[in-house]
Amino acid sequence: MSLRTKLLILSVILALIPLSIASLNMIKITQDELIESANFKLITVASHIQKDIDVFYRSACLGPVYFIKNAIEDENLGIEEKLSILKEGSQSLPHLAALQISVEGSKSPLLVMQNSLKNQLKASSLDPVRVLELSSDKIAELKKKDGVFIGDVVNISNSDVWLITIILPLDSGTFEHPATLSARINLLQLKESIANRPFTKIGQITIVDPDGHKLFDSGNPDLSGHKMVTVAKDILASDSRSIRLEHYKSPSGEAMLGACAFPEYLDWRIIIELSEAVAYSAVDQMYKSLIKWLIFGFTIAIIGAIILAISLTRPLRKLKDAATEIAHGNLDTHVTGKTRKDEIGELAQAFNKMVDDLKHYVEELTTTTAAKERAEKELELAWTIQKGFLPKSFPDMKEIDVWGTCEPAREVGGDYFDFFRIDDEHYGLVVGDVSGKGVPAALYMAVSRTLFRMLSSTDCSPDEVMTEFNDRLVELDEGSNMFITFFYGMYNVRTGRLLYSSAGHNMPFVKLLKPGRRSDIPPTSLDDDQQDADTAIQKDESFRMLPDMKTLVAGMFDGFEMPLAETNLSSGDIILLYTDGITEPVNKNAEEFGEERLAKILDANSNLSSQGICEKLIVEVRDFQAGMPQFDDMTVFMMKVK
Repeated sequence: MSLRTKLLILSVILALIPLSIASLNMIKITQDELIESANFKLITVASHIQKDIDVFYRSACLGPVYFIKNAIEDENLGIEEKLSILKEGSQSLPHLAALQISVEGSKSPLLVMQNSLKNQLKASSLDPVRVLELSSDKIAELKKKDGVFIGDVVNISNSDVWLITIILPLDSGTFEHPATLSARINLLQLKESIANRPFTKIGQITIVDPDGHKLFDSGNPDLSGHKMVTVAKDILASDSRSIRLEHYKSPSGEAMLGACAFPEYLDWRIIIELSEAVAYSAVDQMYKSLIKWLIFGFTIAIIGAIILAISLTRPLRKLKDAATEIAHGNLDTHVTGKTRKDEIGELAQAFNKMVDDLKHYVEELTTTTAAKERAEKELELAWTIQKGFLPKSFPDMKEIDVWGTCEPAREVGGDYFDFFRIDDEHYGLVVGDVSGKGVPAALYMAVSRTLFRMLSSTDCSPDEVMTEFNDRLVELDEGSNMFITFFYGMYNVRTGRLLYSSAGHNMPFVKLLKPGRRSDIPPTSLDDDQQDADTAIQKDESFRMLPDMKTLVAGMFDGFEMPLAETNLSSGDIILLYTDGITEPVNKNAEEFGEERLAKILDANSNLSSQGICEKLIVEVRDFQAGMPQFDDMTVFMMKVK
């Protein structure tokens, strides 16, 4: 046997053994990964539909109805205003098919229907009142012991309309007799959202009610005997609502893959089904593809071994010259000439491919840089929009001098302050700080600002506004794990009286030139002549913090009342509202700026205007943390009584 033959045999063996082992291992690993991916896909679809149903429940069902309920129970609204809210709610909210107020003892309930649905029912020769009205017996049958009911999904015959019923008791003081607010919610959007999911092209999505009947099917078939419905029933019986994946056979004997999930608020079962042949088709395709590539790889390995054994030399000058050109930045250089069928020829091809890839990577880097610049411009636009939420200018008033500013730690931030007129005598002073930084905090701040502006337009005192603000914020954003600290003061420019409430926020600094007074109990129970040491804030020409208020942050837990306190401000008095981005920055020596340093700066510059003091304070904080990244969003707002 010649040396060339021995080299050929050895080269083929050395090429085939590792390639075979690696290919087989890769096939096994890839098979497992693709099977796990298919299983995860079903679970993901079930999870997404579960979340969609929960979001629809909160935003389209319960939220609007509770809003209308609160409006009806509002003693400050008249009958015409309440009727207007009912009519407007039924017309402007696309999911509200009908609203009904039923008073015990009254034969005819007040029913307001959505015009579009009313016309649709009439076009189907149906009486809208008969279809949408709930009799007193039906209400008594549906509602639970606590008076609240959500469920009873029905399909209106001769139409593709599916409705779910919500029944809420109204406050006993709203009418002379017990009354309820009923709402019929149109599930068309939810139905279409589920039906239009891409998954329905390869699999089946089924929603089942507690009795085992299929929802969104005009036949309302009974699926109690279906395998996945039985599995879902067993899961609920074990007090678990986790998503489960099952392998089973259909009545026709086809191998199936199914997953079941459960919405958090509605007693439904979500069934996701897909045949294993479709689910694991990628596995079969991958296996066939890998076999082809394995054969192709074996072929290339053998050919390469033969070429390697035949020739081991190749001129390298062209490679060296081309590499020199690349080093000088010429990415259009390639190794040219007749391609030799040896290892050096392969090296030349690899070199050319490397040049092409390098050129491609440079182009991609250029594109990525441009995209980054666009993203930065978009963040700048977001900050411009966010600044629109903050006061753009401050009124020139004879009673007070006000000014404030907010500087985010990133392109956008979660700090917020406001100054607005409530009526001829009262003005609102607000500062808030959302947990976290960046875009999530900015979005949460925008929601909080909008909600607070809506609530503060009422005649309620700060503690009432803050209590309602906290409850609404929890309701709107339940489960986000974000919160906001908040301080709200209501100042009377005529009397100098400042009522205020706080939700876990830093207490303001004040400088009082005359004795003031504050109380942690509602002002209606205060004696104006009371001047004992426990409630008095003595005259102090230095800045000091208002007494702490025991409270929680807003947006985490609902159902607790915010505290109320007050103090009197007179000519020359000053109050500063701020966020922890002012007091908590640290310098290179790990020293905190702190409240004591803040008070000294305020004392030293109290003769300046509100704008002058705030700008001086921002400069001092920046100088303090020079060489360090900005700790947090910095917000200050000051009011000086003239």
